[in-house]
Amino acid sequence: MDTTDTRPRDTRGASRFRDFMRAYRKARQWRCSWVPATIVATRFALTGDTGLFTSWDGWGCSRIYRSPRR
Repeated sequence: MDTTDTRPRDTRGASRFRDFMRAYRKARQWRCSWVPATIVATRFALTGDTGLFTSWDGWGCSRIYRSPRR
């Protein structure tokens, strides 16, 4: 009996998790506290854009977005 699965794997979940972690790390690097960084990362993982959020200990306003693929 051949148990080889040749169907393509659904990698959307893994991709969304990677997007979440990338945005979370970036927001934390920009000195955003962990609660807003989690919200920002979730927004980025779902839509590809965070919108504006407070960073640099309240002294700056930042945005993370996906660049269009060429």
